Amino acid sequence: MNIDNQQLAHLLARSRLRDKQAFEALYQLTGQPLFALLHALLKDKQWAADVLQEGFLKIWHGQSAYPVDYPWAWLCQCMRNLAIDALRAKARHGEIPLEESFEEKAGQSTEGGLAPSFSLERCLGQLSADKRNAIVLAYRHGLSHQEIVTHTQTPLGTVKSWIRRGLEELKLCLTQ
Repeated sequence: MNIDNQQLAHLLARSRLRDKQAFEALYQLTGQPLFALLHALLKDKQWAADVLQEGFLKIWHGQSAYPVDYPWAWLCQCMRNLAIDALRAKARHGEIPLEESFEEKAGQSTEGGLAPSFSLERCLGQLSADKRNAIVLAYRHGLSHQEIVTHTQTPLGTVKSWIRRGLEELKLCLTQ
């Protein structure tokens, strides 16, 4: 998809001034790809739609400034941050398990015709359970190092080492 950043910057600026037509045009231009991003992160259509609505409400109310040069990247990052916040909130309230079975996850196909990354899943499967769990908690669930420490009851240095070493092993595996 090719989105004109100048057009997007103009629509964002007009939307923050409560221009309803600009806001509608912004949604028409970016709603579907942003929904696809959220759906890929959250794995639930209704949840993705709810987070998308929250994101557009924040845009409408002008709750954060955006870089004029990179509005598309800013929009994607904002939506990603909202998705991570939503995942963390549900995890804190026990609504979703943080340790979803790695084997179940690797066996699932994604909706929309996108194939899962089998080489990444294969390489993750080769990591020790501690390294794999730390990486999954950090990158799939969006937990901070400190949240992983709390969740695993492991010292911070150990968590950082697991992630660093695990990422090094993944890089090596993926380049073979």
